[in-house]
Amino acid sequence: MFYPAFLNLQGKKCLVVGAGTVAERKTISLLRSGSEVHLISPTVTRHLHDLIQQGHISWFKRQFQDGDTTGFFLVCAATNSTQTNTRIFKEAHTKNGIDLVNVVDVVPECTFAATSIVVLEKVSISISTSGKSPAVCRRIREYIESRFCQDVINCFAEKPLAPKSTEKTSEGRKQAFNSKLPYPIGFLLTNRQCITIGKSNKLSRKINLLRKCGAKVKMENDNTLKLNSSAFLTFADVEHQEYCGSQLVELTRNPMRGTFYTPLAIIDRGLVIGITPNLDSKSEWEYAKQIQIDLSTQFENQGYGHFLDFLGSLRPQVMNSIPTTTKRKKFFEDIIDQNSKGEKERCCFDFSNSGCANECTFNLVRTHRTNQIQKEIQKKIQTYSYN
Repeated sequence: MFYPAFLNLQGKKCLVVGAGTVAERKTISLLRSGSEVHLISPTVTRHLHDLIQQGHISWFKRQFQDGDTTGFFLVCAATNSTQTNTRIFKEAHTKNGIDLVNVVDVVPECTFAATSIVVLEKVSISISTSGKSPAVCRRIREYIESRFCQDVINCFAEKPLAPKSTEKTSEGRKQAFNSKLPYPIGFLLTNRQCITIGKSNKLSRKINLLRKCGAKVKMENDNTLKLNSSAFLTFADVEHQEYCGSQLVELTRNPMRGTFYTPLAIIDRGLVIGITPNLDSKSEWEYAKQIQIDLSTQFENQGYGHFLDFLGSLRPQVMNSIPTTTKRKKFFEDIIDQNSKGEKERCCFDFSNSGCANECTFNLVRTHRTNQIQKEIQKKIQTYSYN
């Protein structure tokens, strides 16, 4: 399970290496969070070129070179070369000690994972399936968008705009880049050292969550201690604390002053939904709590975590048997919607009927009847591997 967090990236130097649509999405998300974005790539998408021309991005028109990651707070490797991405990770994290490094589609070479996000007028909602099912993640995001209504910021964040010279488009970009919204991620904490300083109830809840995520937690009760730079994450129960700008620190009494903070969360095994206000005000925190309660009824202890575990268990066989990304994506879409007879029946994942009793994949998994669908799944894997 990934530890849910929102980064405070205002004014932070962030590097994206890559030129495709994935690099484009990451760049736009970082811009929306108020960071100073640098891009390295010999070519760029049409939309990125438009943003570069407007002065939103510093572009280095070339391939990645040794030393390029020096001085950055966060690095994203999104090239189409596995070898180059690994080289970026080793230089940034191992050599330069940068804590925030993400390599696209290679979890072992990530310290954090990107999450899907819905940006509403007052709150931002992140959705993570801990890497087990992008298809389920997308459907939950679409459901939340339709339920709470997306605004111009969200449209811009998830669906990059084609270059246009209209006043409306310019205002949309200006609003998005000036919003300085928190940047949603999931920390990968297995065997990583985390330290808590203090003894509040808030810290106790975070300690439980850290342990669920596989972190090694060291607890200090003396809140006068200086922050430990050797820890991956530090949680301090103090009003004010000095720390190095590159450290990952949550100040639990004043979260907006740290480098990250833990959102209100809905957790069902690998499904993690985080809710945070866009502004640090009492009324917006109250609104975020209302949404948390609302979505908890829909997603907590309803079987989504077990369903993600099931889909995740299929991934090794699917990766070895089905040759292309497109076919693998189509396979999982079919599995999510099919019933025990092998027919497609989108019921539970239109989220309109919480009492649905159809014998679809989701209901069979959450009621521990996977044996009724395993034969059909194996048949589908064979079909997709041959076609």
